[in-house]
Order: sequence, then C-alpha cells, then structure tokens
Amino acid sequence: MADGVTMDGRIPGWAPWAFGVPAVAFFVGLALDLDGLRLATKPVPVLVLALVVLMARPRLRYRTLIGVGLVFGATGDLLLELGHFVPGLLAFLVGHLWYLTALWGLDRRLSPWTAAPFAVWGIGLTVALAEGAGELLLPVAVYAAVLCTAMWRGGSLLGADIPRSAALATFVGLVAFGFSDSLIAIDRFGAEVPAGRWVIMLSYWAAQALVARGSLALDGDRRVPDVDSSAAPA
Repeated sequence: MADGVTMDGRIPGWAPWAFGVPAVAFFVGLALDLDGLRLATKPVPVLVLALVVLMARPRLRYRTLIGVGLVFGATGDLLLELGHFVPGLLAFLVGHLWYLTALWGLDRRLSPWTAAPFAVWGIGLTVALAEGAGELLLPVAVYAAVLCTAMWRGGSLLGADIPRSAALATFVGLVAFGFSDSLIAIDRFGAEVPAGRWVIMLSYWAAQALVARGSLALDGDRRVPDVDSSAAPA
C-alpha cells in the first residue's frame, strides 16, 4: 500500500473501518427506528468500496467499470431509503449494466449451462411476484432479467483466464446480490420476510464487498485491458 491506495490487490487499512462503522451505525438506526441515522449511513459502505476500487493500482478498465457500478449502487441505497422505489431500482439497474460491461470484457463465452439455473431463477421469481407487483411487473421483470444475466456472466468467469480468487469472489458476490434483491422483491410484492431488512442488508453489503474484492484480485499482466475512462455500458 502506498499513500492509502490499494496495490496488487491489497486493501488500505482505513477501508474496513470506513466500511464497517457506518454499517454498524445503520443497524443501530434500524434497531432504534432512527430514520436520520439510517439515511446518513446507508450509502456510505458502498461508496467506500467504490473509492477503494477506483483508487486501486494498477488502473484497469475492469476496475473502473466496477467502481462506477458501485457508485450507482450507493445512489440506489439512498433512493430506496428515501422511499423512492422505482428510481432506486433504476439506479441499481444502471449499476448492473456497468457490471455487465466489465464482465463481458473479461469473458465472452456463452456458457449456456451456466445460464440455465439463473434463467430459471429469474423466470420463477417474476412469475411468483406477478400478482403482487401489479403495474410494476414490467420494471421488476426487466430488473430480474438484468440481475440474472449478471449472475450468469459472473459464473462464466469461473472458467476464464483470470485469477481464481477474482472469479470466485465476483461470482459469489453476484449470487449474494441476486439473493438480496430477490428478498427485497419478495418482501415488497409477496410475503413479508422475517427480519427482512437485516438479512437483505447483510447479504447486500457482503455481495458488493465481494464484487469489489474480485476486482482487486485481478493482476495487471492478465488479459485485462488498461483503464479507459470513457468506457460506458453499451
């Protein structure tokens, strides 16, 4: 580590504290029903992850794309906490498009057998929530499709020419993301999930941390292109 910047996949010493303290404060706000505390702290952990990834060296295009996706995730956190469900959903959708752009740049094999379980996941979730979602069914279905596509592309990394630790962290993180978002949908449009917000946030923060960690585990001598700050989702 040099000047507080990650080097060769290492995490700066301040990052776990900057991530963990606001996360704990959020749960305090959740337990005590303190709206202001929840609002002030909810986006911070993912913003910290974005900062760590975007500061990491060597600078890689993949890391920049993941970092921007994390920024959109933090934006979605804030919007959802403010009660703006559809704008929050849109922010997360855009974040996943940045993730997909990054993932596609690492591995472009179709991996149909990897896609199959996530297709079942997405279709099953959409069908199960169809009645409860009502007029929001279309945006929920689109989001589920993008989310499951991200999990599929994450799974394809397991056979790609990148470090195994990077592939595994990214894949597990994206599946945890899918689990967390599925719980949100079920809790909102289906049956109430016991301790839903606690489980959702724990799995969500674990998901984002793993996706960030996967980007840090990439090394510069692999077939990962250098950063192109103008890159954006197609």
